Amino acid sequence: MASTTSTFLPLFLALLLVALASPAHSFPAGKQGDLQALLRVKQSLGNPATLKTWSAASPDYCKWDHVRCDDAGRVNNVFIDGEDDVHGQIPSAIAGLTALMSLSLFRLPGLQGSIPTCLTTLSNLEFLTISHTNVSGPIPESLARLHSLDSVDLSNNKLTGSIPSSFADLPNLRSLDLRRNQLTGSIPASLVQGQFRSLILSYNQLTGPIPRDDAQDEINTVDLSHNQLTGDASFLFSEGRPIGKVDLSWNNLDFDLSKLVFPKDLTYLDLSHNHIRGTVPKSLEALTTLQTLDLSYNQLCGPLPKLHGVMRHGCKPYEHNQCHSGAPLEGSCHQL
Repeated sequence: MASTTSTFLPLFLALLLVALASPAHSFPAGKQGDLQALLRVKQSLGNPATLKTWSAASPDYCKWDHVRCDDAGRVNNVFIDGEDDVHGQIPSAIAGLTALMSLSLFRLPGLQGSIPTCLTTLSNLEFLTISHTNVSGPIPESLARLHSLDSVDLSNNKLTGSIPSSFADLPNLRSLDLRRNQLTGSIPASLVQGQFRSLILSYNQLTGPIPRDDAQDEINTVDLSHNQLTGDASFLFSEGRPIGKVDLSWNNLDFDLSKLVFPKDLTYLDLSHNHIRGTVPKSLEALTTLQTLDLSYNQLCGPLPKLHGVMRHGCKPYEHNQCHSGAPLEGSCHQL
């Protein structure tokens, strides 16, 4: 027994010294996890040349391209953009970057497959961008578990299905951009209100009415254009709202414009290609900040209010209105 013990003890001490000298122990556990996760991400994306600095031979990943670290040396930002040599699906290994606050996968045509549900383990994630890719499939409902999300940009992909209603429950979400996908169904209730500052759902196949919102919230940009939305959207406008841009063009909206009071900070208004009726309201006169205006291809009638900004915008914003009862709007414009 004594002989066995005397043999085992030196061997154990030797193995312990080797382990302590190993590069794997030159990092705390969290940092070592980040290193291994990044290397697995690179491998999953086909070892692209754009990630050539991601190498185990240079383990100081905070100096790698497309990576940023926090003060503690943990990866908090990964941004891979504009590269044609990135191929494959969104790597599940990203879930190993547990301190990640910002993830941007932008303009990567070789990126495909679905959005992995494992991203919901990134509890610190505030900014998520997966844009201009060939990623497809539904938007995972589970993304709503990421209560730290401030901005979500899933634009210019091939996403299908409906918009998760749970997005409206994210307490810190300020910006949601889902433009240019193949999303269907209705806009979830409460999505157009509350804490949003920017809501962009354009160029999809959304149907039904815009959910009513009477809240005096902080929303600044609403772009729901190029869908198949119906009904009354007049509730989006009120004098006290801080809204700056509204684009509802190319839908099937039907409401009376006559008595609307527009927000004084409005800089962009496009209501073209709908079924909007009535006359141009006098409240449009006071919009000295309005830079873009398009009310064409509706059912509006004249006359235009005096002192209206025709000199600024010309008559083009009023063209092709099929007035059913009253003076033709386009003719009223040219008479001013």
